[in-house]
Amino acid sequence: MIEGEYHMSKAWVAGMAVAMALSGCASTQAVLQQAPREVVQSAKSQAEVAFCLANKNNFPALDAPDGAKVIQIKNGVGAVGMVFSVYAEGTGSRIEIRKPVGVSIASHRQCY
Repeated sequence: MIEGEYHMSKAWVAGMAVAMALSGCASTQAVLQQAPREVVQSAKSQAEVAFCLANKNNFPALDAPDGAKVIQIKNGVGAVGMVFSVYAEGTGSRIEIRKPVGVSIASHRQCY
């Protein structure tokens, strides 16, 4: 193998790895279009839950037109791993959790 061919094949392999990783990434909008995988009722207020979830991920809650506070949880490569939609319900809240298959939310459960 010629040295130039080695560098080209190494670049091709790296490019394919990036392309495969990105093909699995989902946008916030794409995740929000999925049906919730879980719906949780909480005695904690919408503001309290949204603040806790946003604080855990260091990413601010977004205000949705339907009144929900939307919190994106990013994965290790910065792609959207899951999305929480937090709605006010009485003095508590309802949390709709949307996520791709296989994403764990155990560390976020203490927020609600």
